[in-house]
Amino acid sequence: MKFRADINGLRALAVIAVVLFHFNPSWVPGGFAGVDVFFVISGFLMTGIIFRGFENSNFSIINFYVARANRIIPALSVVCLALLVFGWFYLTPLDYRALGKHVTSSMGFLSNVIYWRESGYFDTASHSKWLLHTWSLSVEWQFYMIYPVVLVLLKKCMSLTNIKRLLVAGTTIGFILSAYATYRWPNPAYFLLPTRAWEMMMGGLHSFTHYRTLKRLVKSTLSGLVLH
Repeated sequence: MKFRADINGLRALAVIAVVLFHFNPSWVPGGFAGVDVFFVISGFLMTGIIFRGFENSNFSIINFYVARANRIIPALSVVCLALLVFGWFYLTPLDYRALGKHVTSSMGFLSNVIYWRESGYFDTASHSKWLLHTWSLSVEWQFYMIYPVVLVLLKKCMSLTNIKRLLVAGTTIGFILSAYATYRWPNPAYFLLPTRAWEMMMGGLHSFTHYRTLKRLVKSTLSGLVLH
């Protein structure tokens, strides 16, 4: 994909918002929403890669996984190793044991599940968890593992146009699920993939169509859902 200055700008704004929120929540009260921007951008980029591969008949799931791993794992490993070294001198044995647990879950891309079970993102104790930010990385990785497999399987039995319509329907259903779950079960709704996937799928919708085409696609999909 060609370099997109607009996407890079959105990333920068999202990073600044999240960093300022973590540093002092009162400065940017809604700064945590930068994570949502990252999810949408991620879905936009990944869906574009997958569908271009479909259209050119050269998409490889293995190559897709390897590319994602090469971009994420080296940097994550360096961060985790640096924290383990620093924590050895700075933390108490009990806190260091907790850090080791968080490093393991982060490297296994399951930290979102661990943090969901331990506490909420906005709890006071969350500020002492150095790898709390990796929960969103875990959500993205889980999405990366499932999403291309589902699309490849769908491609075997339907056209790309119908896959896109199904993506519209899935995004709509996912949004409704997320809205309901956020009200009923706010903590798991914040951390877990089922209520976050729609954001990446929303980004995916914008990766393969212009606004007018998307509008027609949404109308035809919703009409089909109503008729059935």
